[in-house]
Amino acid sequence: MHRLARLGLVLLALTVSVPPLGALPPEELDGISFADDPHMLFVPIEEIARTLGWETHFDQEEISLNGHLLDATHLRKLTNGTLLVPLDELQGAGGTITWSEDGMQALVASDNKNIAIQFANKRVEVDLANQRLRAYQGARLVLDSPISTGREGKKTPPGEFKAGPIKSPMHRSRLYHNAPMPWSVQVHENIFIHGFRKVPRHPSSHGCIRLPLTGANPAKWFYNWIDLGTPVSIKGHWPLATTASAPVRIEKSAPPARSFLRRVIIATVITIAGTLVIWFISRSGGKI
Repeated sequence: MHRLARLGLVLLALTVSVPPLGALPPEELDGISFADDPHMLFVPIEEIARTLGWETHFDQEEISLNGHLLDATHLRKLTNGTLLVPLDELQGAGGTITWSEDGMQALVASDNKNIAIQFANKRVEVDLANQRLRAYQGARLVLDSPISTGREGKKTPPGEFKAGPIKSPMHRSRLYHNAPMPWSVQVHENIFIHGFRKVPRHPSSHGCIRLPLTGANPAKWFYNWIDLGTPVSIKGHWPLATTASAPVRIEKSAPPARSFLRRVIIATVITIAGTLVIWFISRSGGKI
């Protein structure tokens, strides 16, 4: 009886502690925002469709979400081709959107599913050792691009910085003959993140961090995404020995064993011969 009583109390406690289905906390997603339209929040189309249980349809001219034809002019892309949809389009597709009081989170509801989409903080990581730039919004990786940083003698300084205050679609270098620097974001003094036509997989700049202008144009995408004040962390060290633009140290090989032995034998013979000559002269010196 005592065991049954204890079991009943445990079951009662579990029943009280489990919230009803309607009170389950919503799933959370980190949204993506852009500096050129900071009040608009985006999410990947396929990700939100999968989370809400909606169907998607793609063809060359039309994209629909939950039977709703999306306005292609409102969509954006990541540089890897992932399509992004603004939250306003989710409302047109049948979702109900409720914003938090501070405007930093939207609750998207559809049927019995609730998704919290938030304006997460942005940050940038510059990896000098691997020559890559990675940009995050919350836990979401939004950009992963090759870069080219400062070569030997003009190294990009490591440290913790913030984007700005200069941000310009076309900045001109005051140090290097007014050279064009498209999609420029200042990081520290004369160090900028900017676009460049050629971005080799090794340091080659005068200290700036070069992003490609080719392909999906990561330089322009990054410029449109990053906010002034976004933390930029520059870490690591490019190994000099593997830098294409830096002199490569060539170690001298050790002399062959035979050559060394030959020199020892010659030196020994010369020493013995010299000793014999001195001895002979000293012996015959008194008779001359």
